[in-house]
Amino acid sequence: MQTHFRVLCYQQPALNAMRRVSTSSLILTAVYLVQSLHVLAGQSFWPAAVPLAVRSPYFNCWLPTGQGTNPTARWPQFWNFPSGSNGVDNLGWEGLARVDGTTYQWLGDWSSESNHGFNPAQLTNIQITPTRTIFQVEAGPMSLNITYLTPIEPSDWVRQCIPFSYVALEAASTDGKPHDFQVYADISAEWLSGDRTSDAAWNTTMTGNVIYHEISLNHPTPFKEISGQANDGIMFHAMTNAMTNGASSTYHTNSDATCRGQFLNYGALTNGLNTVFGSILSSATPVFALAVDLGPISSTFSPIPNGEAQLRSPYFITEFATPTDVISEFLSDYDTANQRAQALDQKILRDASNISTEYADLVSLAARQAFGGIDITISNGTDGHWNTSDIMIFMKDIGNTRRVNPVEVLYQAFPTFLYLNASFGKPLLAPLFEYQDSPQFTLQYAAADLGNSYPIASGDNASHSQGIEQTGNMLIMTLAHARISGDGSLISQHYGLLKSWANYLINNILFPTSAQQSADLENIVNSTNLSVKGIIGIRAMAEMSEAFGQAGDATFYGSQAMALITEWESLALDSDRQHLLLDYADDTSWGLMYNLYADRLLGFNLVNSSIYAAQTTFYEALPVSRFGLEINSARTSSGESAWLLFTAATASVSNWTKSMISMAWSRASFNQTPEVWSTDYDIFEGTITGGSASPGQGAMFAPLVLSIPNTTILFPVLTGPNAPTHKSTNTAAIVGGTVGGICVVGLVIFAAVLARQRSHIPLRRGLLGRTKDLTRKVDPFPLNVNPTESVFTSVSGEIGRKPPSQPHRPRTVVTASTVPEVPSPQDVPGGDPEQSGLSSSRSAMEELRNEMTILRRVLLSVRTDITAPPPVYEG
Repeated sequence: MQTHFRVLCYQQPALNAMRRVSTSSLILTAVYLVQSLHVLAGQSFWPAAVPLAVRSPYFNCWLPTGQGTNPTARWPQFWNFPSGSNGVDNLGWEGLARVDGTTYQWLGDWSSESNHGFNPAQLTNIQITPTRTIFQVEAGPMSLNITYLTPIEPSDWVRQCIPFSYVALEAASTDGKPHDFQVYADISAEWLSGDRTSDAAWNTTMTGNVIYHEISLNHPTPFKEISGQANDGIMFHAMTNAMTNGASSTYHTNSDATCRGQFLNYGALTNGLNTVFGSILSSATPVFALAVDLGPISSTFSPIPNGEAQLRSPYFITEFATPTDVISEFLSDYDTANQRAQALDQKILRDASNISTEYADLVSLAARQAFGGIDITISNGTDGHWNTSDIMIFMKDIGNTRRVNPVEVLYQAFPTFLYLNASFGKPLLAPLFEYQDSPQFTLQYAAADLGNSYPIASGDNASHSQGIEQTGNMLIMTLAHARISGDGSLISQHYGLLKSWANYLINNILFPTSAQQSADLENIVNSTNLSVKGIIGIRAMAEMSEAFGQAGDATFYGSQAMALITEWESLALDSDRQHLLLDYADDTSWGLMYNLYADRLLGFNLVNSSIYAAQTTFYEALPVSRFGLEINSARTSSGESAWLLFTAATASVSNWTKSMISMAWSRASFNQTPEVWSTDYDIFEGTITGGSASPGQGAMFAPLVLSIPNTTILFPVLTGPNAPTHKSTNTAAIVGGTVGGICVVGLVIFAAVLARQRSHIPLRRGLLGRTKDLTRKVDPFPLNVNPTESVFTSVSGEIGRKPPSQPHRPRTVVTASTVPEVPSPQDVPGGDPEQSGLSSSRSAMEELRNEMTILRRVLLSVRTDITAPPPVYEG
């Protein structure tokens, strides 16, 4: 007989822009193994933790795998588990399977607490893809394939922001005979709060289609985190109500010993509900259990899923009226969701494998980690309906701070979003633009973030030391998004702000002072790497001006960029012109020139190709430690995986790109330190120095994005002459506001949802708010719209539609002849030179530049820091 069952994790969004996001997902399936890691023949990639249900900052569940332990015999944990103590970071999730009356544990660590009579399941393999983590285990005469699927839905943002994560279980007889088979999963209230003494309450709902447990805190604290977990959530653990083909579903809420003991002894639960509420952890820890009896089977018909949810309100609430609706939809969609996930995995892995097999491992581990740092949100309009034109994505600085939309981390992660669907770029950048283009923001350079207490996006108007860094990042990301998506709305809405940033760079970048800090936290006078980022940012402004029809601005910024890069080249190289220096005039210094990646990404060729070739040769000659190269010569033990991959993408020969990828792979596969893959580490010992679980690992996609074609940048129809507009702000949803989230967990037919509680505004019954038109809303910026139809009629409308992919599209938005390139400093600040003039001028300047190098070095050796900026361009 064939049958199937599914498990899902669900996270429900917060109900308004003033909410914070709290998400946890839990998929419980227990298999206890006592198998050593070395039994996995052929297994080479073994990270310290693998993703189980990773979809948002609060729905972020991992399974530790390192330090010689058996992964399927451990408790799943929240992303920050190295910092926890006494089990505070555990996320109770137990999975059991019963075969012919014998019980096996395939997830969780209950059997280690006392002798419960479980048999160990044997782990035979682990596979990690961009969307799935797949365990293969043996439970007596049955082979189990357990798939933890957290879908990535680049073109369907409703589905993308549903905080669900599937756990699918497939069982097959290894001896060809049918065996009596039952499966069980439970979760605990540990998903609700980092304070395990908090009191919780719960109830169970059963409909014709689904069964789910709902758990919440008795006294939630809005906008508060405890040990990184949100403290105002509601969790659902759900499964389909299997009553066909001989299968039967049962549930129970009681102590862990009672629920697990029932399944151990009888293979079923009693459908009981203990309403004596208590604390999350106690002598009789409450768990919320679900079980399915499949009867005698030789194989399951299809696998079993798991899922999660989130808040501001989360975008998916535009389609669902109740938790039951979204749970039912998510569970019933498993088959097609799995097909979509496999197709996406195949595409990503095919593209990555063309570079190297190790690179395929890196992007597989990075994809869910990047998406696990964001929440997709929507606001409620004044008419009471969802404002579908106001979609914003908020990112948390996971692993470092609670900063909201940290610009340098967003910059690291941006390649993942550009690769999968560049339309993600607008809602990721929009909150930053809206705040900074309002009267509340007074700095002349770009902000570093939107506040320090995710999920409260209060805005950040404080001065900081990364003016060049963050301003360059914003200009580069804005053009990169527009080029690949075709959406020019951010440029048109915020053109004045973008110009002011470019002007700031012109006056500050060539000789950065010690007051300017880079993304790798260096305060280096005359930093070569920081300076070139600013120059590339100015060049990006020239192209945005050209695309927007502002020819005078395009000429000016193009001229400035060319003059500055000429100056930079004369300062940045060592005396033999063999490599770039960490800081001008110090021939003993060097660094990973990761900021050159933007020149490659945007296709400017601003930096001479000979410099790329010389730099690659220089890297190849450097001694390599166990985990690769240090960030620079001043930090001899500090490694950074994101900047390593950015640098790898700039290499002039593919073999060195592969070599740097191999360095990152060595650290990613290091499992002797308890962590979720960290961006910052010691290159000799592998110990963590920061960035655990950071979405910045999205930088692994940096080489892949270089092959993505550009498209024509299109703009909304604007009113008034010429048209650059200074956007009208909508900061109410950001400043003093928050993003909210909900968590869900499930197994086989189990799902859990964590819903955020509001503090100032009571929850409405229409929690998920269904719209009148229930047609599925896909990515509001779809990938298959004909470019001739993407003519915009209003700035507030849906914009940024990307035309169908064109295989031989050049890597420029406009033709080279239409972008003014100024060949020499004499032409600044205007003119309209030909590209041929650029080549001849560069050649003519070569001898003079070489002769001036010695003089410049003498001057720089006695140069003092400039504390006051030069005059600001007022054009």
